[in-house]
Amino acid sequence: MLDSNAIIPRRLRFYVPKDLPRYWNDNCPIKTHIFNSIAILAPAFERLAISSALPYKDKIQDLQLKEQILGFIGQESAHGSEFIRFNQILKNQGYDIKRLEKGNLKRFKWLSKKLSIKMHLSLTLAAEHLTAIISDLILRDKQWLQHAYPAVAALWRWHAIEEIEHKAVVFDLYKSVGGGYFARMMGMWFVTSMLGGLLTRNFFHLVYHDKLLFKLSFWRKFFSVCWGGPGFLRKLILPYLRYVIPYFHPWHQDNHNLISTWKQFFYQSKSPDDMARILEQDAII
Repeated sequence: MLDSNAIIPRRLRFYVPKDLPRYWNDNCPIKTHIFNSIAILAPAFERLAISSALPYKDKIQDLQLKEQILGFIGQESAHGSEFIRFNQILKNQGYDIKRLEKGNLKRFKWLSKKLSIKMHLSLTLAAEHLTAIISDLILRDKQWLQHAYPAVAALWRWHAIEEIEHKAVVFDLYKSVGGGYFARMMGMWFVTSMLGGLLTRNFFHLVYHDKLLFKLSFWRKFFSVCWGGPGFLRKLILPYLRYVIPYFHPWHQDNHNLISTWKQFFYQSKSPDDMARILEQDAII
């Protein structure tokens, strides 16, 4: 019987070719580089998330939460490994991914040394909220991956499903160790400014390398994609602001319906390759 509360690591492999088209997402540099910018940041962030939970994994008395923390760590580890492989393809395309990744790791290591373990956990809590609302958007609104290269679309759908699946684990851990509202808000302030800066840096590097930085037509389309009709950033504002509500909990945005069928499929499937193949089609047979 499938436990709806279980957080299960799934180590899938996505066979993204070395000659992946540069603009793999709808032949659009903006859609492509929004996702590329996040991918470049992902390995360092996944490491930060894991390191914030590790000090607590043997101290939690609630057995269900303890199992969920172990599942969370397993999922984040798998995500980091797949994005490392994906980022190697970006390196092959000529982007200076090594320099960007080094800067990401340096910033996160500095934070983990300077902050208390509870404040470190607060950073992960806030970042998990941002990741969850982005995941909700790309699963709910088909336009963001509908015309993407299939193997890369599958990678992002798998990542989004699992991010939603475990979105409340760190929050529940934080509350169980006495985390309060003020530290939660401080964590979100840190994360918004830090991740916003790092993602902007990643995006500008990609755009500069592609000689698009000084093209007015590119920025007009960027504004449209992010704030106009498609509204990638615009559609994240309200879910983001819900975090400031004192009684906030991640599952107050009930999006079980986005992942329940996929989780059932994952539970029943015997082959990781079959899972990846179906994720490419965003369909379940």
